[in-house]
Amino acid sequence: MTERASGHGGVPRALSSFVGRKELLAELRRRIGAAPLITLTGVGGGGKTRLALELAAQVHRAYDDGVRVVELASARGGDPELLAQVVSSAVGVPDQATTTPLATLVDYLRSRQLLLVLDNCEHLVEPVAHLVHTVLGAAPGVRILATSRARLRVPGEVLVMVPPLDVPAEDAPLDLDYESVALLVDRAEASVPGWRVTPENWPDVVRVLRRVAGIPLAIEQAVVRMRSMPVSLLADRLDDVIRVLTANDTTAVEHHQTMAALIDWSHDHCTPAERLLWARLSVFEGGFSLPSAEAVCAGDGLAADDVADALAGLLDKSIALPTADRSRYHLLEPLRQHGAAQLRTAGEVDDLRMRHQEYFRREAARLAESFVGRNEAALLSAVDADMANYRVVLADLIRNPATPHVGLQMSVDLARTRWYTYAGRLPEERLWLGRALAAVPETADPLRASAIALDAWIALCLGVERELVAKRVDEADALAREVGGPLPAVTFVRGAYAVLALGAVEGVELLRQAHEEFGALGPAFAVDHHLAHILLTVSLVLLGSREQAEPAADEFFAACERLGAQWGLSWAHWCSGVVQTRWGDPERALDVLLEGLRIQRAIRDKWGPLWTIEALGWAQSRAGDGYTAARMLGLANRLHRVTGVRLDGLVPFAWVAAQAVARARAVLGDEEYARAYSNQVESVDHALAIVLDEVATPEPDRRPGGLTPAEWNVARLVGDGLSNPEVATRLVISPATVHTHLTRIYRKLDIANRHQLITLLASMAG
Repeated sequence: MTERASGHGGVPRALSSFVGRKELLAELRRRIGAAPLITLTGVGGGGKTRLALELAAQVHRAYDDGVRVVELASARGGDPELLAQVVSSAVGVPDQATTTPLATLVDYLRSRQLLLVLDNCEHLVEPVAHLVHTVLGAAPGVRILATSRARLRVPGEVLVMVPPLDVPAEDAPLDLDYESVALLVDRAEASVPGWRVTPENWPDVVRVLRRVAGIPLAIEQAVVRMRSMPVSLLADRLDDVIRVLTANDTTAVEHHQTMAALIDWSHDHCTPAERLLWARLSVFEGGFSLPSAEAVCAGDGLAADDVADALAGLLDKSIALPTADRSRYHLLEPLRQHGAAQLRTAGEVDDLRMRHQEYFRREAARLAESFVGRNEAALLSAVDADMANYRVVLADLIRNPATPHVGLQMSVDLARTRWYTYAGRLPEERLWLGRALAAVPETADPLRASAIALDAWIALCLGVERELVAKRVDEADALAREVGGPLPAVTFVRGAYAVLALGAVEGVELLRQAHEEFGALGPAFAVDHHLAHILLTVSLVLLGSREQAEPAADEFFAACERLGAQWGLSWAHWCSGVVQTRWGDPERALDVLLEGLRIQRAIRDKWGPLWTIEALGWAQSRAGDGYTAARMLGLANRLHRVTGVRLDGLVPFAWVAAQAVARARAVLGDEEYARAYSNQVESVDHALAIVLDEVATPEPDRRPGGLTPAEWNVARLVGDGLSNPEVATRLVISPATVHTHLTRIYRKLDIANRHQLITLLASMAG
């Protein structure tokens, strides 16, 4: 069993020990370095996924860029574009605004040394094969480990059959070294208090293992029965079960027969409520919570009050598996497939899919309308947890000719939650909005106008070509005029375009108007009202005067503190930090910005840190620390490039950045600036670790006496013979600030004057 949480290099953390497979693991370790693609195949329940994850955990250090695991069991429909988007999301590929998801994935992997694990490919063989062939053809450092009941038929594929665990012969002496014995003993000792293998029960242990054919999942299911019966009775029951349930099946492979029989036996031992819930849970993609199970699965023979008890029964029987905190659950794929087959037999597939759609459609609308501030991080986490369910519902709604408007509304609702921005998945947001818009008639409709405005806003955030964004803004504006009423989303994007694409201060008033219009719509639009407040304040900070920016930043900070909105509060820190950078104390700005960055890391924000690290570069430049400014600006630039953001498309940001670059270059000179600016950061998490001092900086610290970077820059220029006013001019700071720095420098270096400083620096150079 594994929990869907990050472990070694992206490998989910195991909730139980890995047993056996030593020889097979050793063979796979030898082969995986040479073969570009290894596909593990074998019977369902045979341990392919667990083996793949164990192998990945063992070899992850051999790959400079680690291991990434992609679970494909829930990727319904075989949509190649969505498949590439799901893989990109799991791999951690940053946003790209102007390329297809597959092209983005390939470009990201092209220069990397990485192991990509694709789990449960059998339902998507053709699209997965195309993706794998494309990736391997362009990324020589990538190795792919796939699990599938069918081969992918990609050139270079090495097919490895994962056999059942070895089992003792009927008359074998007691021996705990058999892999199947070791697994049964490990699981039984953990779940059946006091149980041990003894010479007396050994023959019955052998009978059990031979009847389940050494299939790992079958062994796990058999151990569940040992909680309520002795192993001798279990062996007798298994003899009867396997014989009866496979007697009339002469076509299936033996191990498939055995696994199917064991799952059927588990099914037979469930209560009617548990069986019904098992079947209905198969409709979920990527897991479920108890509230979602109650909403979707209750009714028609299963009371809502009974769902929790039935789920507890499935957990006790190891049919449903929980996360460590039991907030979410999932079915192992063979068990989910069995449930899906039962759902088809009962004729409930269409009904359950409609319930599933209705629940997540309503949930998207609820989350979009539930923002009150303090629940902001929880709302974003809720969308994140169920994104696999939202994806499949969106796809079904948009494809169905009867529900395209419902799909468009859901696309807009999910966009309004801001999850795509928070998670760094803006191109996926454009993908869904684009598909939903293409599916509905081109009529004058407030929803359509708002969706186009949202699409334009996303493109604007990514710095897409100005002409393309302008065309989209004009299209939304024309629809709004045709509708004949104020549409705050359109007002907002018009203001955002004026500010961000043109650097026009006139856009500020449009943003103020949008903020008021969203506020007038009431609590259901609180999240939009809040977003408009963020951008209004950012615009004043970048384009306004100090008299405009400072009170606006203070007001926004106070509003976010009242709301308790953590994401908004990180932007309030950004605005206050930039005000201090432009007109106040840049040293104070650093403290404020770093606090905002810590908030962003705490809530796992993948978008805000791009701009906070950028602003740290601006502040360091104003503080006279050219080296750290160059490092921060270089980190931000790298993140902009790997996330597909074009800073030159965001005019006011580009203006302030250009000033910061000029200051840092003046301090360092072109050559040293280039060295400090250069870096190989590839992710927001890596950049956060560097900035927040969790990893060592690449350059040795050459500063004496514990001087700060800003003090060191002043000292170096004084050492070059510059006067205080000349130093101030070079660093774009006041002469008074130079004097303050020198006072601290003298104290730290235990010297008295400028002459002693020049002498000390000369001796260091010698």
